Amino acid sequence: MSAVEKKTKASEQGSDAGALFVERLTDFLRRSRVALLVVAAIFVVALVSAGVVSAVRQDRLAKSSAAMDSLDAAYDDWLALAEDARPSASASLLADAAAVAEGYDGMYAELRAHLVQARVHYILKDYASAEKAFLAVTDADPDSHLALVSLANASAMAEERGDKEAALAHLSRAEKDYPAAAGLARIRFNIGRIYEETKQYDKAMSAYGALAALPEESDWTKLARDRIIYLRSLGLAQ
Repeated sequence: MSAVEKKTKASEQGSDAGALFVERLTDFLRRSRVALLVVAAIFVVALVSAGVVSAVRQDRLAKSSAAMDSLDAAYDDWLALAEDARPSASASLLADAAAVAEGYDGMYAELRAHLVQARVHYILKDYASAEKAFLAVTDADPDSHLALVSLANASAMAEERGDKEAALAHLSRAEKDYPAAAGLARIRFNIGRIYEETKQYDKAMSAYGALAALPEESDWTKLARDRIIYLRSLGLAQ
């Protein structure tokens, strides 16, 4: 066989191989068409689902804001009532607040709804229920900016109903869970104050001492030092 013939045959073989490859690729694509379409469909569904989830979240956020605005308006109307008319009108408002809290669980609207409940109960002097509602704010979202102040308010409600032990428990929880919070000084002072009022002077001195040792000077640190001096002057503490 001449060189030209060999070259021609090799070219024909290469063409056959190329054609065979194309045929195999076409056959593969034909046989795999369903699978490829399924993969493409899954991708499209994923994109659509993500869009739907985002739209649902936006819709839920908008509805929660509207619900909270409505609840705030209802609270303002209730607050504008004569004092003797509030108790009978409170049931409906508290039910609305409970519905918002339940309907928007895990959202900011839930926290605000619990605050409305707490305020209503406090105004009606139902301190136990107010305490429970304030605690619900913290329990619902411990990382919220409302968590610490709600614990402090729960402590105040416990004091209002005469339970100093529960008041201390709420404040101690606040001190433990929020050691770097801006309101820590006030928390520590109130811990010391309650210990002092219950004649647990050593513990009061410890709380006041921890407050006075804070690096940042404040009215609370000054008050703590004054209490330390006072207790020592009376011989109640070392």
